[in-house]
This record gives sequence, structure tokens and C-alpha cells, in this order.
Amino acid sequence: MGMTITEKIMACNSGRDHVVPGELVWTDVHTVMTMDFLGKQCFDKFESLGKKEVFDKNKVICVSDHLVPPPNQKFANMLNEWREVVKKHNITNFYDLGRQGIAHQIMVEQGHVLPGNISIGTDSHANTYGAVGSMGNAIGVTDAAIAMATGKAWFRVPETVKFNITGKWQPWVMAKDLSLHIMGMMHWNGHLLYKSLEFTGPAIKSLSMAGRMTLCNMTVDLGAKNGIIAPDAVTERYLRNRTTDPWEMINSDEDAKYDQVYNVDISDLGPTVAMPGKLDDTVPVEKLIGTKFNKAFVGTCTNGRLEDFAMMAEIMKGKQVHRDVNMILVPASQTVYLEALRAGHIETLIEAGAAIDTPSCASCAGIHTGVAGDGDVVLSAGNRNMTGRMGSRKAAIYLTSPAVVAASSITGEVTDPRTFDK
Repeated sequence: MGMTITEKIMACNSGRDHVVPGELVWTDVHTVMTMDFLGKQCFDKFESLGKKEVFDKNKVICVSDHLVPPPNQKFANMLNEWREVVKKHNITNFYDLGRQGIAHQIMVEQGHVLPGNISIGTDSHANTYGAVGSMGNAIGVTDAAIAMATGKAWFRVPETVKFNITGKWQPWVMAKDLSLHIMGMMHWNGHLLYKSLEFTGPAIKSLSMAGRMTLCNMTVDLGAKNGIIAPDAVTERYLRNRTTDPWEMINSDEDAKYDQVYNVDISDLGPTVAMPGKLDDTVPVEKLIGTKFNKAFVGTCTNGRLEDFAMMAEIMKGKQVHRDVNMILVPASQTVYLEALRAGHIETLIEAGAAIDTPSCASCAGIHTGVAGDGDVVLSAGNRNMTGRMGSRKAAIYLTSPAVVAASSITGEVTDPRTFDK
């Protein structure tokens, strides 16, 4: 019996020829990521193991993203402690204020995750790494500490569910719309809990790396262990100048066994919106036309990439943000910020009336930079919309794509971006 790509990765990195779902495996990990919010706890736990040096100071990646720039004294103190810990352990790859970005964006764009390997991180959206054919997985502080000490982690081999995506992408329709469509199609019912979600098909082949990152990123909110896309020519082009480490094209076997296979034709897929409070309560944008909102947000590890800024700039060029809307845009990294500046997208968006903030998790986690207040209605291209996610529990969050946010910010009400010429 053949293996899926996730099973192959687990077998290869545990020194085995074959694994099957349900088995426990002790695997090598390529990289371990931890960030400012949990990083000190990881190193404290690491030191409690009696260890003084991490397994490879080049393979433990440390990022400041949740707390930068610090919005208050408490977080400033946490950041200072975090910086001292990273310095103490002489970590090579430290992305702090000034060269920072959201951890998962940093991991992919800086070549810290590679096809065929396992990379783990202390944040739930580590599933993002599957975009390049890596097994990306979120782990807790204790597992991170053990991996930092040994270069290894244990997993139960997950069953794999395949999504075969066919059809042609329509104008103004993004990977975010597909993510939300699948969210509404599958619902949070436990069926995908601890499963590996494999995306394949001609529509995936034509999807950019930014879109692939969005798609894999949101699999965690279906309860999945990981999301993954087999490496191909898109992957090869993306990684060409990001790493000198060797990697291989790895795919699922033709006779691999899947727990379930779903076929999704995107030919008729349009812009999609998740209703406040529930990610899986999704509707076509047409059903919400005219809905008023007062805050717009685009950023996060889901939709803060160059492609997102380019699409928003195309929609908003020569137009103005509605007087009743406050629009905050946050590039996912300093690299994205610079790329968007050089391309002129930032200038276009600022001229339209948007505010651009320093790369960070920002208001996505409800910590700082544009948090929602009582009665606010937010149109967000982030990844979560549960009650209280972005601040006040008395705020409402509609979740959608950057294209919908851009078009709607001009009119002050939910608007179909397909009404704009492309």
C-alpha cells in the first residue's frame, strides 16, 4: 500500500520505510519556531531538562511578532526578558523589531521550512508551512522544549483527507474564499480532527505561493493536524533564492489510502464571508450586500502578503476609504512591507486613506494596534472571528478576503469586488 505525502514525510524523518495512520513515531524536526509571547516559557522548560545548548542554534528560530512594538509596560518587560533569553542561548536566527514579521511568514519566506521535512512552532497557525510541502504543526511549550533539546518530536500518524480542487479561478476570487468555502462545507463537527488535509488538483497547481499559504494556514481551524500541498514548479521558483539546503520533490503515491476524498470545483466560487462568531457559518458576499461596518483590517499570517496588497491597491487606486470606516493594513513582514513600498502599493493605499502599521500580529490577537471596541463592526481578512478575538466581546467580526475588504472600505458597506473592473 502506498503512502500519502504526510505519511511519507513522517516515515522518512523517523527512519522508517513505511508508516500507517494511528502509529506513534519519533521524528527528526528540521526547525523549531517559538515567539515572544511563549518563548521565555519554552526556554525555561528547556533549561528545566538540564540542557544548556539547543540541538542546533541555526535551527531554533525566534521571532517577535505578538508584542511588537510593545503597547504597554507589561509587554515591554516581557520583550526585554525574551531578548535576554535569546541572547543567552546565542540563537542565530532572531527576528526582532526592525527585521521582524509574523512568525509563519518569516519561516516560509526566509527558507526555514522545506519540502519533505517537519517544522514545528508554538503558535496554532504553523500549519502554514504545508504550502511548500513541509509538515508544519503547532506544538505546546513542553514539546517545543524537548524538540529544542533533542531535535526530535513525537506524533501520531494522522489519517489524510484529500481535497481535489478543479476549475478556473474567477476575477477577484482568492484562496481565502476557497478556505472559507471549505470551512462552510465541512463545518466544525470533529470529522477532520487530527487529520492531514491534502490539497491537490489543477486549481492548486495554478495557485500562487501566497494563496497556498492562506489555504494551509486555515486548516487548523477545521481541527486538522496539518495542511499540505505537494511541491511543484511554483514551489521550486519560490525557494530558488531562499535556501541552499537540498530538498526533494515528494508526492503522494497513486495507491495511497485516503480517509475521504472531496472534489471542489471553483468555477462558480465567488467572494465568501464568515458571519460573526463562527468561521463555519459562511455565505456568498451577495447575501450581505449593504451591511454597514466601521472598521476594516487586513494583515495576519493569513492575508498580509504582497499579493494581498497588490489586489487591494488595484481596487482602491484613485478612490477614498469611506468617512465612516477606519482601515488598518499590516504587512506580514518587513520584506513584504518593502516589496509593497517598492511596487507603489503602500503609496496607493495611504493616498486612499488606509493606515499602515508595523509588521506584527497586530489586532488579530486582540492585543494591540486597532483592537475592536464595544459595538464595533469589523470587516477583517484575518483568520478568526470568534467573540472577543480582536478585543471587545461586544464587537462583531465578519471574516472575508482582502478583495472584499478593499471594495467594501470604499463604500462603507459590504460590497462585491466583482462590481469593480479588472
